Amino acid sequence: MLHPSGVSDAEATAVPGMRIVTPALFDKLKGAVTRYVAALASAPDRWTDEQVVREQFARHKLTGERFFTTYTKAVRASS
Repeated sequence: MLHPSGVSDAEATAVPGMRIVTPALFDKLKGAVTRYVAALASAPDRWTDEQVVREQFARHKLTGERFFTTYTKAVRASS
């Protein structure tokens, strides 16, 4: 969920396991995606090379669990 805060409102109910993308994490994600695309665009054949694409996904933490641990955070309940 994109949200301006990592803390849920007192009236809200967070789904178990719910993750938040805060504005700071969204900026971090945008930067990673921009660098990923720039790396693939640096040569015409890089987009079609499966190994290169896989390496760039990994390098920029855009794969599976690394995506969630890098660009999201767990929701905290308000006090």
